[in-house]
Parts: sequence; C-alpha cells; structure tokens
Amino acid sequence: MKKNYKCRVTIIMAILSLLFGCSGNKKYNADDIVGASTSYYGTECNPVYAFSLQRQDENWLFSASCYVQRKEGYTSFDSFPIPAEDAEGFLEIIREEDEISRLSKYRPLSILHAADAPTNSSVMTFSDGNSIEKETAFCDKALRCLYSLAEKHYETAENVKITSVFVSCSSMDHSSSYSYTLEKDENTWYFSFDAVIDGSGAHTEVERQKINENDAEEILRIIKNQQIVTMVRQYEEPDDDGLIALDETTYRLSFDFTDGTSKSAPIEAGEELISAFYALAAEKIH
Repeated sequence: MKKNYKCRVTIIMAILSLLFGCSGNKKYNADDIVGASTSYYGTECNPVYAFSLQRQDENWLFSASCYVQRKEGYTSFDSFPIPAEDAEGFLEIIREEDEISRLSKYRPLSILHAADAPTNSSVMTFSDGNSIEKETAFCDKALRCLYSLAEKHYETAENVKITSVFVSCSSMDHSSSYSYTLEKDENTWYFSFDAVIDGSGAHTEVERQKINENDAEEILRIIKNQQIVTMVRQYEEPDDDGLIALDETTYRLSFDFTDGTSKSAPIEAGEELISAFYALAAEKIH
C-alpha cells in the first residue's frame, strides 16, 4: 500500500512538472532578462507584428516586423543596435506590470488549435539560460513600447544596408572548399568567387565581375528571409574544449554595412544562399 502511494505521488509530481515547468520555483526579475520576443501571426505570410530585443555583451539589438506610420507602411529589420535607455524603458514596463510573473502563470484555455488560426507567441530568456515561452502576447503597455521603438528606429535601421557579403568554406577536400564575395562599389555590384563550378573538380577563380542589380537583390533577399545577419550578430564563441580536429571543415560568414560597421562569424551560410551563389557563378562562366 505504501509503495502504491509513493508511486501515485511520483506520477502526480511528474504531471505537475510537465504542466508548470521544472524551473517554476525560481524567481526572475527584469534585470535577469537577456532576450525578449513576441509575435502575432494572422492569415498573412508576414506577421501582424514580431518584435525581438536581445542583449549582446553590453549592447541591445532590436528586430521588428510591423506596421508603422499609422498602418500606412510596413517595416522589417533585424538586429539593429539601440541605446541602452530604450531597452531599459521596455524592461521598466516589465517590472511595473510584473510581466514575468504573469507569463509564468499563464495557462491557455485550450490546447487545441486550428492549423490556420491566428497565433501569439512570447518568449523571455534569462541570463542563466532558462526561458519562459507561452502562446500569448505581452501586456498592452509592453506592446505599445515595442511599437514605439519600431517607429523610432525603423527609418535608420532600414537605411543601414549591406555593402558586402563574404562566405567561405575551407575543407581538407579541396574540391569542397569555396568562397564567394558580393560587394558594392558606389552604385555597382561586383561578384568574386573561387569554387568548383563544373564537374571537372578544378576550381574556377573570378575577381570582381560586374553583375546586375537583380542578381544582387536576389542574394540580399535570401539573406533577409533567412535572417542570416541576425545569426551572425548573435553568434557567441563556444567554450574552448582544448581539442583540435585535424580534418575540421571551417566556415566564415561576414558582412559590411553602410554605417561603416562589420560583422563576422565562423558559421555556415545555409544551403539556400550557397546554392544561389553557385548558380550565379555558373551563369557567369558560361
């Protein structure tokens, strides 16, 4: 009997853990937040709104996709640096509204959703790596603050354009190595590459070949849709485990911007972008 009782208690505790989360007893405050995001998708492919505020070292990066100018325009930009006081204004609202506690306690009325139903999602990430993720919006005051930040920064953020893209892969198998560079000089785009483009296995190298605006825009479209700039901005070096892989394949992804800044990370660019570069290179040598 005693054994059965313990078994029932264990089952109940497991169910409670699933319902309320393993870290439910830990109290967080706004100072612990290193990331906050919220979105609302209706029936359109673009979100009605999507906001993200991420802390990187001592800086705050703001991303937004939403209507602006009293719904006369729509903006979408990623990882734009904003002043610390702007981020603090949002965090102050989180404190005042006790938003962390509200999200922690939130339970959906129903766990069943139609596939095409509008969806809300909100996430808060903390400095210890834990997070709260719920299918609900931030409070109205926090949302108004995020909309206000989008209105304040979207024109500057949209004017910070990419002026060069560099992607590379270095492998022990030389035929698998490649590098592609797209760069803008005044009003002209130039394309350089060093890669195996045909079936010969030999590398083809081309330096600063002029390409038309449409080809460049297709590359930039993929970068935007895949949020590749955000991936680079948010990259953090992993801890050094002291191990050296002799046959390791290494990657590099770099961007230059019109404001004079540059960002680089040792990460893969993704299949869609590499395929687009490869197709462009193949077109230029035939």
